[in-house]
Amino acid sequence: MTLRSLLRLTAGLLLIPCLPSCTGLGQGGTGAHAIANIGPTYPGIASYIVADANDGRVLFSLQADQKRPVASLTKIATTVVVLDFIRGSSGSLDEVMTVPPSVATLGVPSPLGIQAGDGISVRDALYAAMMASDNFAAETLGTHFGAKLSQAGLGGAPLQAFVSQMNGLRSKLGLSNTKFANPHGLDLPNASGYSSASDMARLLNHAITTPGFTFYCSQKERRIAFLRNGAAQSLTVRNTNEIIGRNRIDAGKTGTTTLAGPCLAITAPKPATVIKRSDGSTLVIPHRITVVTLAAPDRFNASSRLLADGWSRYDGWRAAGSPAGSASEYLGAAPSATAAAAPAPASAPAPTPPPAPAPASFPVTPEPGYYPTTPAYPQSGGYQPMPY
Repeated sequence: MTLRSLLRLTAGLLLIPCLPSCTGLGQGGTGAHAIANIGPTYPGIASYIVADANDGRVLFSLQADQKRPVASLTKIATTVVVLDFIRGSSGSLDEVMTVPPSVATLGVPSPLGIQAGDGISVRDALYAAMMASDNFAAETLGTHFGAKLSQAGLGGAPLQAFVSQMNGLRSKLGLSNTKFANPHGLDLPNASGYSSASDMARLLNHAITTPGFTFYCSQKERRIAFLRNGAAQSLTVRNTNEIIGRNRIDAGKTGTTTLAGPCLAITAPKPATVIKRSDGSTLVIPHRITVVTLAAPDRFNASSRLLADGWSRYDGWRAAGSPAGSASEYLGAAPSATAAAAPAPASAPAPTPPPAPAPASFPVTPEPGYYPTTPAYPQSGGYQPMPY
């Protein structure tokens, strides 16, 4: 890191906004699993985590369970809920939605110039939400699919139904430091959510296993269209993630609000390790790291440095035989110390790519507080919403 970058980071400390005084924010997680502080304090970063995306091994972390506003990182959950619903209901990404009047209450303009009453396809709204971080697009997705969820038996107004489904995803993934309040992540009166670096890492690690997710955040730019008064309007969407494509970064999301400060979640793979076994079979071991930084004014340089430092720690951990460590050094439960250790990643590209991870399937189980399951509800990925 250059002296100039370091000075920018240090100066950024003065710009980090104070957290609201509402209960829970700024505190550590209250769940059974807490992430230990096992990393250095980086100037200008309030909270961060660097973890193996495959088994959840935490490589570096600081205040990773601290509850904080996470701004548009919220849109990761929005996109997963939409994609799960489409996949489970055999819906279409080409379906045209109408931008709702409620976008006028968000207090910020659409960076793409979208207006209430415009028509936009689900596909292009996902690109707009994930790449341009367009809040109007996220509000449209939440309203449109929330209406479908209400009609499927979840009840409530469309946005309420959609947010409940987001919180159902939260419950199923064990995001104990998280509450979703809207589909875009803006800090609105009586509708402000929060999360933590550790929970956002868990969420992104799940999201990249969701079919289609990476399409909407891995490109540097994309042409999309919307309808206004029946006439098609075309424009180029540019990714707000300035480091997408660098150092193999292939997915992630930016987020910025006054309360949250600049936030960033990224993930990047290394070539898989391919082992030819004596019985003729092939073992392919994937390698991937996820980095989340919250309230980091120089988030792109900071996250790039954390990614590089994370790979160095990861390679050393693998070379040492992948020692299990304690439960607080994992995003989930620590594996057994007797589990087979994966070797360090190969330095050259693997001749055989790793198989695509299977999408997670959440069986619907009737439990107290769950909404009733109806035949109209899509069962694939069928997490049910939990009240909060």
